[in-house]
Amino acid sequence: MRRLGPAFFIGSVLLLGACKKSQDPAPVAPSPAPTEAKAVVPVPAFTLSYLQDAPNAGCTWTRQDTGGAKKVLFTADAACERLALAWSPDGNQGAVIDRGTNTVKPRAWLVNVQAGQGVPLALPELGHTDAVGFDAAGRPVALVSQVEDLVRRADGASEYFLFEGQHIPITQPEGGPGLAHAFRREGDAWKRIETVATVYESGTSALTTTGMLVSSTSSVDPDAAATNAFPEGSEDAARLDAVVKEKGHDKFGEWVSIETDGGPLYAWRATSELSELMPPLRWEVQDKLVEPEALALAPTSAVDLRVRGPLLLVSSDKAVRVYDAKSKRRVFALDGVHATRFWPKAHTVTAAVPSDAATPQ
Repeated sequence: MRRLGPAFFIGSVLLLGACKKSQDPAPVAPSPAPTEAKAVVPVPAFTLSYLQDAPNAGCTWTRQDTGGAKKVLFTADAACERLALAWSPDGNQGAVIDRGTNTVKPRAWLVNVQAGQGVPLALPELGHTDAVGFDAAGRPVALVSQVEDLVRRADGASEYFLFEGQHIPITQPEGGPGLAHAFRREGDAWKRIETVATVYESGTSALTTTGMLVSSTSSVDPDAAATNAFPEGSEDAARLDAVVKEKGHDKFGEWVSIETDGGPLYAWRATSELSELMPPLRWEVQDKLVEPEALALAPTSAVDLRVRGPLLLVSSDKAVRVYDAKSKRRVFALDGVHATRFWPKAHTVTAAVPSDAATPQ
């Protein structure tokens, strides 16, 4: 038997080492450092209120949220252009007024928002109801102007209206003086809580009660955008004129800016008998003045602009567009609707509410 020498053992060890080395996996290259993902900021949820022509006749009030869920709240047998809305503080009730015409007297309804049902709200018989709304306790209030059937008297150089035995001074004898009344709904009846002398131009705004209402069909929307006109000779206005050479209309006016979360939006404010915003609309995108994405509104449209957080709402007579002002993206669009606005935020009253908003004068 042949002996195996030391050389054999040394060779075997080297051979086995070589085989083991060939079976070891190749080293893995280190993974690249993960790149930081760009955060996508979601658009805040929002809910809209709008009016829409009913299929046969009349006008339907609808609530719609960002998920597309719609709820028909009430249909009035009146044209949408004649309707105005108000909300109770908790958002559970709405008031709808048909402002009427020269030949049609105003009418109103109270709407249960949760149930989607409305019932007629008889208006005060005195004078002309200009608006209805809600006080801080959620009670319906009617604002009434009166220019007929008034007893006007003079006491030396002073003039006054004699109304239900009260002398109500006329502080502005020129300009079509009259009376303004505030009525609060108590049960099935109206209680007069304030009366003052006023003039045609002021109407029911002369009432203290008007400023105390949480919401009324004549109040300004708290989401309405504030506008700032450029001073005469402004470089910004000159730049807009240079870029927007064709406005699509010949309405005399001025450029104004509206602050949004994504920087200023520029709009044209026509200044004729009634001041109104209208296209062109422009905002800054990468140092360029561009129209909001897919605006698709007629250049002669009057528009309302509303801002809530990062959202910009642009509504015309029959269309609405909602934008994420930070990304300049259009996030919602709907045609064939009127008077679109963000659904008001509900709030509760914590302070004690007096039994009368104002004392009859």
